[in-house]
Amino acid sequence: METDLGTPLYYQDQSSWGSDEFSYLNSYLNRLFLYSEDADKAAAISTLDYSRMSWETQALICAIINHYGKASELKTEYPNLEPFTCVAPLERPLFLNERPVDIFPAYKRMNIRY
Repeated sequence: METDLGTPLYYQDQSSWGSDEFSYLNSYLNRLFLYSEDADKAAAISTLDYSRMSWETQALICAIINHYGKASELKTEYPNLEPFTCVAPLERPLFLNERPVDIFPAYKRMNIRY
């Protein structure tokens, strides 16, 4: 995975990414939202720009905040997250694992195979 060190991972061109890269992005975003009360992470969340992200990243964020049951809480605290709460499922499945098990309903609803 080639990255632009000056651009956050979630804004980078993901057109050539495979399941390993998207799995890494998923882990990164999970940590961001799981520890959203941390000041640095809160600052990052408050500046997320939906319009700069790929469909896959938008779907991942939607799945993550719904998986943790934090959509309503986060939407109130971070108004910029409103668009992420109503993202349409991906047209084609996004695989985060070569042998997905689909145990996370929020991911499955977004057509993300984990």
